[in-house]
Amino acid sequence: MSGCEGGSCSTCSGDPDRLPPGMLRKYDLNGSTADGILVWAETEGEKLAKVSAELISAASGLSDGRVYVALFGGPDMKTLYPEIFGYGTDTIYHIRGKGVETYAPETYSEALAQVAERINPAAILIGATPRGRETAPRLAAMLETGLTADCTGLRAEGRKIVMTRPAFGGNLYADIECTAFPQMATVRRGTFPAPEPREGKGTAIYWQYQGAQTKEIISEDPSEKDAEDICEARVLIALGAGIRDKTIVELAEKAAGSVDGAMVCCSRALVERGWMPPSRQVGMSGRTVRPDLYIAFGISGSVQHRAGISGAKRIIAVNTDQNAPIHAFADLSIISDAEPVLRSIAELL
Repeated sequence: MSGCEGGSCSTCSGDPDRLPPGMLRKYDLNGSTADGILVWAETEGEKLAKVSAELISAASGLSDGRVYVALFGGPDMKTLYPEIFGYGTDTIYHIRGKGVETYAPETYSEALAQVAERINPAAILIGATPRGRETAPRLAAMLETGLTADCTGLRAEGRKIVMTRPAFGGNLYADIECTAFPQMATVRRGTFPAPEPREGKGTAIYWQYQGAQTKEIISEDPSEKDAEDICEARVLIALGAGIRDKTIVELAEKAAGSVDGAMVCCSRALVERGWMPPSRQVGMSGRTVRPDLYIAFGISGSVQHRAGISGAKRIIAVNTDQNAPIHAFADLSIISDAEPVLRSIAELL
């Protein structure tokens, strides 16, 4: 600490453990964290997970406080700094150490708890991913706070974060408030719009995790995934329980194949029949999507399904039941069987 010996400056006051003079002011490290939000930035390989990008960007708009990001990984993760700062992050806590070289919910939650106790944020946001759903409850228990899981909406009222999620089997939406701080939520991808990639600058702090890895992964067998993700689709053709003929699925795929950025998705009913994979399911127990256009064939529009399409810009409903709930919130309703409408679309395209 050159220039700080002997306690000659007011910043150090003779304490050798204090920061060098001017450092607190330069990096604004002594700013209030009372309204701050901490986001765990999950990574997929060397890329930032899309749900984390959405949450970081959303956090900067939810509160006037500071936005903190916890990032795990080695020096190679530094390439993500400009992107993370570009979404509105003030400070990155880059967590490193042998105990967190590979993912384990026990060590990750402990490391996140240490960072949270250091900055004392008002809220902690985590993506509702398989890892997020595994880590968040452990972290909440360590911090002795509440957790609202699988949120489909967030809004701020001062320091308070109001969290929205389907409840009672998806029959209604509940607004939930945590009575303890930090407030915690896991949030589904697609709840907020995907931010535009941009670069920025901020403060990065290396956080050394001293714990040890608690278990060893012997082998991994990743499940097969679609080459394409329905969350990325600009146009979605959705098939529901009203589809009784499996050939309609092929017809829908043909129509989607004629439009750039279009895909076929479904409700839970078609997954249960084995006609489509779980990765194509939209709704409370599936994916949350935000396409420019959502064309629903044979979908009634239950609260469970609506939870997954609330962010769609335009909804067209094709259903023989004129009393189906989906007609109440669709932009255009067509009272018809799916097959003739799909065939007309395929021929036009």
